Amino acid sequence: MLTLRFSGRRGGTRGMANDWILANLDAVVALIFGLLFLLLIVFIIQSVRLRKVQKRYRMLMKGLKQANLEEVLFTYADDVRAMRETVRGVIATQEQQAQDLQISCGPVGVVRYNAFEGTGSDLSYSIAVLNRDADGVVFTSIFGREESRSYAKPVMAGASTYPLSEEEKQAISMALNKMK
Repeated sequence: MLTLRFSGRRGGTRGMANDWILANLDAVVALIFGLLFLLLIVFIIQSVRLRKVQKRYRMLMKGLKQANLEEVLFTYADDVRAMRETVRGVIATQEQQAQDLQISCGPVGVVRYNAFEGTGSDLSYSIAVLNRDADGVVFTSIFGREESRSYAKPVMAGASTYPLSEEEKQAISMALNKMK
């Protein structure tokens, strides 16, 4: 039990404090050990935290030639800037390729048929090659017994300024249906 007892000795305040400490020596020692134990726990916690930070720092610096964190951060910032520029270039290239794809050849429609009944087989054909805007060309080749003839007709928006045979219209229709 902690009791405050001051004696009437000479020595003033310092003497009274010493007397109090001597009278309550068990409590003072317990208080000091308690503080030491608390400091030990704080030290252990801080040591664990420091080890974690050191481990992260070593992982961050692993394989790098720079000696300090500032240089590493500047290097990473430069790398990020370079990657952003690369991504911008890739996006621009992709957009250009998407535009090029719009005007490139797309769906194809093929119709085979016998141009002359009673002779030969389905050797004649019409092929429509269109882009995404339904522009392109329709090729027709008609095979006869002794000769073959080939024709090419331009197609704009799914139609031609030249007269189209039923087979050519069918080939264009097949190509347009593949776009949907």
